[in-house]
Order: sequence, then structure tokens, then C-alpha cells
Amino acid sequence: MKGVYGRILRIDLTAQQFQIQVPDEHILLSCLGGKGLASYLLYENNPARVDPFSPDNTLIFSTGPITRSSIWGSSRYGVYTKSPQTGIYSESYAGGKVPEAVDASGFDAIMISGKSRTPVILLIHPEGAEFHDAVHIWGMDTYETEDAVNALFSRQLLKGE
Repeated sequence: MKGVYGRILRIDLTAQQFQIQVPDEHILLSCLGGKGLASYLLYENNPARVDPFSPDNTLIFSTGPITRSSIWGSSRYGVYTKSPQTGIYSESYAGGKVPEAVDASGFDAIMISGKSRTPVILLIHPEGAEFHDAVHIWGMDTYETEDAVNALFSRQLLKGE
């Protein structure tokens, strides 16, 4: 089924490591991607009574099984975590090009936990994740940051890195 890759990317910002997990098929079938899968992962991976601001509070990005399809409105993704406002479940949705990029990475969900000692840029691709130093862009406004990141990764693409 399109949108179900059978792979979850777990990123640990503290150790700057990643792991690709293959969940049991019954989990993917019973949760059917997107909100269902992310809710299951949050429940299974967040420690009981975790502080929302703790590095142990998992942040999950997930797309559904129809992302990148020709179905109208299918370019959506969700972000799930424990809410600092309510202390319980939190979800937020967005569209645009990000869900297509998340889906193109070949993961049903991307889970991020931990805390980096310095600012980092995460580059997600089908083989996992890369951690790039972001100290040089820290403090820039949104437009400057976008230009700097695009310039950095456009040069890498041109060099074939």
C-alpha cells in the first residue's frame, strides 16, 4: 500500500545517532499510518509522567497512507508529542511540500528525542539521518535561515555529496 513503508526512523539528538526500526506488520495494519501510528508510538515510547520540556518527550512526525497520492488534500502531515500547555496529548497538522518530503524519505514516522548540545540541522533521507552543525545560522530570522540552509544543501547537491 502506498504510504506504508514499514520503517520508522528514530533520532537521538543527544547522541547524534539514528536507528531504523521495522515495526510488526499488525501495528501498521491496526494503526494505518498518520495519527493512529503516531499516537501508538507516543504511548509506547514516552516514559510515564514525562515532563513535556524533557529531552525524553518524543516528537513524532508522521504522514498517512494517501500522502503524495492524487487524492485532493492528501499533502498533509502531523506532529505529535506531549503538550507543554495541557500536559497531555498534542497534535498539529500542516500541508505544503513538507509532507511530500517526509513521505519521500521512505518512513512512516520520524521520532525525535534527546537534546543536542549545539544547534543542528537534521537531513533526513531513505538511509537515515545526517547531523549538520547549525551554529552559523543560529539567531538568523526565518528568511535568512531558509536562504542559508538552501545555499548549503544546494552546493552539496551540485557537488554530488
